[in-house]
Amino acid sequence: MDLRRERDIEQLRRIALTQQVQIEQLLRVLQAKCEELEALKGNPEELQQTLALVETLTKKHQEISLAAVEATENKPKKANKQREKFGPTEQPELITEDRLYELDKPDQVCPSCGGQLCAMKGQFEESEMIDVVEVSYRVVKVKQQKYACRCGGCVETAPGPERAIRGGRYSLDFAIKVALDKYLDHIPLARQERILHRHGLEITTQALWDQLNALGRRLELADAALFQYALSQPVIGLDQTSWRRLEDRTKKPWQMWCITAPVVVCHRIREDKGADTFKALVGHYNGVIVCDALKTHEAGARDGPGITLAACWAHVFRKFEEAAPDHPEANFAMAWIRELYEIDERAGDNLDRRLELRQSDSKAIIAKLKTWLWSQAVLKTLSIGKAAAYTIANWERLTRFLDNPRIALDNNATERGIRGPVVGRKNHYGSKSRRGTEVAATFYSLLETAKLYDIDPAHYLREAVRAAERGEALLPSQLVSAS
Repeated sequence: MDLRRERDIEQLRRIALTQQVQIEQLLRVLQAKCEELEALKGNPEELQQTLALVETLTKKHQEISLAAVEATENKPKKANKQREKFGPTEQPELITEDRLYELDKPDQVCPSCGGQLCAMKGQFEESEMIDVVEVSYRVVKVKQQKYACRCGGCVETAPGPERAIRGGRYSLDFAIKVALDKYLDHIPLARQERILHRHGLEITTQALWDQLNALGRRLELADAALFQYALSQPVIGLDQTSWRRLEDRTKKPWQMWCITAPVVVCHRIREDKGADTFKALVGHYNGVIVCDALKTHEAGARDGPGITLAACWAHVFRKFEEAAPDHPEANFAMAWIRELYEIDERAGDNLDRRLELRQSDSKAIIAKLKTWLWSQAVLKTLSIGKAAAYTIANWERLTRFLDNPRIALDNNATERGIRGPVVGRKNHYGSKSRRGTEVAATFYSLLETAKLYDIDPAHYLREAVRAAERGEALLPSQLVSAS
């Protein structure tokens, strides 16, 4: 059979398994021949036989590797999505205004006869232009009208504008803009101070922080409700990343924990990523947690009787992807993992259909992958050996998705949810105090969730503050359903 022309992955797998057995037999023969060679002290005929065996083994390994690479390269690729719209992008959210541009008086002269040029009624050369109106800041002199009754028994004052700090100098909208600039657009307070100075506003980073701190406290009710809602879901994702201590960089960094559920992102910054922290955050949770295969997660979940851990197939795929350049046979595993995703795509959001396909098609793919993995007699010091060992060690968690359609194949939603804080960390590095971590976690939770609902973050924060004044917690989902 010409392995270069074979396109059936299953057939190639059978060939690879057969040749693997042959190679092992040849290796045993080679070992025996080497022992005989050592005893014979360099017999020329024995030496030639040994070299021939080595050449045979090398050739078979190259054939297997080439077949694996070609099977992956020749897999049909999805067609690129055709562009549906052409021309300028519509801007329905922008204000549209008309501007008339006229010739200057000296230019209203005909270059041919020197006569006066007259405007052609209703005749224009029209086009569109996107323009910018600079942000402006102003001092508003607030006057709250007082009212009194002629009886002298009552004096009323009209309510004043909303402020970030009651009785403070800065408006609620000003504080919200500072928060969005820092936690959504990742502009550090020191940089904001310089920008505001260019606009004529003299303010310190401490004053900016005071607005964030006050606004964060008023949003704690919504943040807590969001966290409780996430823990009420049957399946959640969990991940963490470091968060630097700016007050003492010699200490270990804090850890930004991210907990996600469908259209929910919650952040909490804690001292470490140990088992005790895991238990403190989600120890009382009852459901499935998709997370990394850390020993601390396993130890923390062990004491939580309602917790079941599931693993991430994207992690497995990346490990085989790293091994592929040196070990082309890793392409077999990558191809099967891609098929798992394609099967889920066929089901869409229909959970019943997804479970049906997972129980049939996905199980068949998993069986092939398992047979291939358990046939790998590869050193764990090699990259493909590490990938195979990682997959086998987490096999039970990796295959839990087969019986539960709510379990995602990967933890990518959580990794996307933590991306905002990671970008922010690169710009403003971390937090100077414990309170700074709490404020950061609150804003990242609310803003990252608002992004999932595609709602105006400024509008959401404003309405959440107003709801908190009434003793209510407003979630982004409630704002969407109310509109």
